[in-house]
Amino acid sequence: MNYNDRYIVELASASIFDIAPKVPSESLDWNYIFNKSLEQNIAGLLFCGASKLDKKYLPEQTLLDKWKNTMLSTIGIMSKKNAEFISMSNILKEKGIDIIGLKGCIVKNCYPVPELRTMGDFDVLVKEEDISEVRDIFEKNNYEVKKEPYGIVCTKGQFYWEIFFSTEDEFRINTSFWDKKFFTDIQQEQYVLCPKPDLFLTHMVVHTGKHCMRAGAGLRNLCDIAVFIKKYRTDINFKSVKDICDEQKFGKIYDYIISAVNDFFYIDTDGIEYNKLNSQQFVEYVLLNGVFGKQDNIMVAQAAKHEDDSISPIRKIFFPSSKILSHRYKYLQKFPFLLPIAWLHRLFNGMFKWKYSLKQMSMDTKDAIEYSKERIKWLKKLGLYSVEQGDKGE
Repeated sequence: MNYNDRYIVELASASIFDIAPKVPSESLDWNYIFNKSLEQNIAGLLFCGASKLDKKYLPEQTLLDKWKNTMLSTIGIMSKKNAEFISMSNILKEKGIDIIGLKGCIVKNCYPVPELRTMGDFDVLVKEEDISEVRDIFEKNNYEVKKEPYGIVCTKGQFYWEIFFSTEDEFRINTSFWDKKFFTDIQQEQYVLCPKPDLFLTHMVVHTGKHCMRAGAGLRNLCDIAVFIKKYRTDINFKSVKDICDEQKFGKIYDYIISAVNDFFYIDTDGIEYNKLNSQQFVEYVLLNGVFGKQDNIMVAQAAKHEDDSISPIRKIFFPSSKILSHRYKYLQKFPFLLPIAWLHRLFNGMFKWKYSLKQMSMDTKDAIEYSKERIKWLKKLGLYSVEQGDKGE
């Protein structure tokens, strides 16, 4: 792990805990820091950390001005998004609909400046029997609504909601139990309900693990977990969290994350239940790509979901298994023999609905295959390859 990458995490840690970062060495590449912060969608957050340094350690003024403008733009955009979140949450509440806030829309309140916790979307849970009414409410408020396997996606300009009625895409084992748990093990957090600290932390770890296995998880995930643990440590039963992560086949991801929280975010982990691992390579893997890994196109993401070395890369990309496609085409869960229909369904979507041409698919194939190979190398290096196999029930 190079010095520049280490200092990115140093700035992130300083920002979320509102303290001054360590003084950088003269070899620090500020342009690299800035570009990587954009890639990870934490540019505004890192600017706050850098701004606590003495002026003589800061980058040249042109870059500093660009960075400051990015930070101000982030605050402006997130202020609008947060206002919309509050507005729609209140409308749903008035209709008697409970929503359970997840991830960013809740954990942002742990940050010194909530608006610097960027969000592409709002992730919430609602009861399955409420999903139809929720859809009507969003449509009446000028949102475009699309059905997804476990809920709906609602978009209006820069506002984007993912509204789920199940945790099945993340809690793959004993899903029905966890679906109920998310509506019983709850507390009030400002404008909405959210899971209690044990379950909230568990969900963040499992969510991060899912992205690590599929394409990669960004530094923002680690920041969320570090700042959440700092605030709620005395309310969290870490043994319970670890046991659930083990059950969901993400126990080693949990160990890496807690090790990273200790090594890079300076949180004393004495008394926390975990197996200490060398987290340096894990954090380097987190920093390799963007906020949720390399997802420039659908084919890259699909190639990243490795199945079997005996299956050719071309086959994996154009004709994925039912396990890969069942999260999008739910009928495969009950009728896996309809896989050829799903391939046609997917091809049709790629050509028309997603406006993603066959030519573009072919052009991206080479990059997708190479990325898949590199990702698997990293998972093997981290000892997570068997975790991936377990995640697919193999």
